[in-house]
Amino acid sequence: MRRVIAVLSLTVLTLGASHAALPTSLEDFQAQIAAKASDPKAAVGLWFDAVYVYIGGNKDLGSQLITEMCKDKAWKTSTGYFINALDNKPHIFRSYAKGATADNKYQMDPENYELTFSGEPNMKPYVDKDEGEYCKLFIKSGGADSPRPITLQRNNAGQYKFYEFSSICVDVRPPAQDEVLDDDHPESTDPAWAYKHWLQGILMYLGDEKEAGEAQLRSMMKEKDLDFNYAFHGALSAEKAHIWRSYVKGTSPDTGYQVADIQTIEVDTYFQPNEAPTVTSKRAKMFCRSTGADSARPLQLERDSRGQWRINEFSSLCVGVRAPKNPNDGNF
Repeated sequence: MRRVIAVLSLTVLTLGASHAALPTSLEDFQAQIAAKASDPKAAVGLWFDAVYVYIGGNKDLGSQLITEMCKDKAWKTSTGYFINALDNKPHIFRSYAKGATADNKYQMDPENYELTFSGEPNMKPYVDKDEGEYCKLFIKSGGADSPRPITLQRNNAGQYKFYEFSSICVDVRPPAQDEVLDDDHPESTDPAWAYKHWLQGILMYLGDEKEAGEAQLRSMMKEKDLDFNYAFHGALSAEKAHIWRSYVKGTSPDTGYQVADIQTIEVDTYFQPNEAPTVTSKRAKMFCRSTGADSARPLQLERDSRGQWRINEFSSLCVGVRAPKNPNDGNF
């Protein structure tokens, strides 16, 4: 059963059981308005009922119900932002149901939801208007950091109707996308192994195993498109291969950053104090040492539902290093 709740509100008990289900007819809705819309919070709940009917698939009835709860009866032509949100981003309105968040894709039950208000209604938002003629409330969204304002206006029948509500049509955090799991690398539960395996793929790509190397480095990246990062794409060239060889432990600019065996390379990484990933961490920032740079460079990784790490942000690793003394002397 839907009920409207408020933060620090003494009126919450009177709003505890306003609807058992969404309205199924205009007449039913009009009766609810007559009975409840003199309470601003209940009026907000009625408006959301109308919206949920609309985005639930019954646009004809939903439009009629929304019209009943809007001061502006021509809202279809005067509030393009509202129509756009209704038709293209319905998750915005689901985000106002308690418990609906980006992580759960704003899942909610329109027949059984709650709204959460922040603070008490302001019954005199305009100094030149009588108290109660307008009412301003703030409602919380599971997809926004701050509560959003709604302004209502009371009609001659004492019913509150939506007067200004553009802020609640503003987009929220996008719903989580279904996770797409790529190649299975059980060893990549170790972020250092994930980095080393990715680096090996790059070295193979720049050497004599271009196809196998590309497949390997792609398998360790969150984004698979090699062109999506301009700096990375530009660094995957023969003349810049020494940048990547410099991340192999034991190499040196004096020897042209030569790598004896790609398959047995070692890497030098660390985490800042108190920043090592825990068992629940979804992201990690690791630092990778280069034998051609004075400072270690940050690499960001994300962990999937299997606990496997994938390379996410690595632009710092594409930056040049000290030039090899013999750049044409045996690349690997």
